[in-house]
Amino acid sequence: MARLRRAAGPQAILTDATETKWADAAKEPLGNFVQGIEEANHRDSGVHQTLLGHSYGSLVVGETMSTYMDLPVENAIMVGSPGVGVGHAKDLNIPPDHVFAATAKNDLINVAPPPAGPLAPLNPKAYMRLFDDHSIVHGTDPTSDDFGGQVFRVPDGKLPGEGGEMMPAHSQYWDEKPRRTLARIVTGGQP
Repeated sequence: MARLRRAAGPQAILTDATETKWADAAKEPLGNFVQGIEEANHRDSGVHQTLLGHSYGSLVVGETMSTYMDLPVENAIMVGSPGVGVGHAKDLNIPPDHVFAATAKNDLINVAPPPAGPLAPLNPKAYMRLFDDHSIVHGTDPTSDDFGGQVFRVPDGKLPGEGGEMMPAHSQYWDEKPRRTLARIVTGGQP
């Protein structure tokens, strides 16, 4: 009988995804992987490396980049992010103008609670305006001015429940228009 492997990432949105243990466990392998690409390709060959994190993956990217001072990465992109584990783009060890973030208007990640937990109102955007706080589950919202990166636009996305999907806008970053923007950033351009 085959043994089942334990999940490599959070499986439940309201419980597991609020913990950092999966990102903590992933930052060393991701850092080693990126450094391995550098070694295999040698910087002289013009390799341009960008780390892109979607949803909880943006926390993995953030923790990795903030841990490794000399990670050979030119750009970081965060989409649909619940926070990247740091307070400011400069904490990712690359110039802040090389840190890009976007969140669709209808992405339910927008109602991820700030770290205040049960005392936070259902709509954290209102909480942020009320207390002038841009924190969300895993640090400062990377689409806020306080974070200090570059925010780019993506389509609003479908409303929750549209088409029978609970969070359709959370996956819309891979549609044609957002993909073109991501490609421009990955290849060293601007959104």
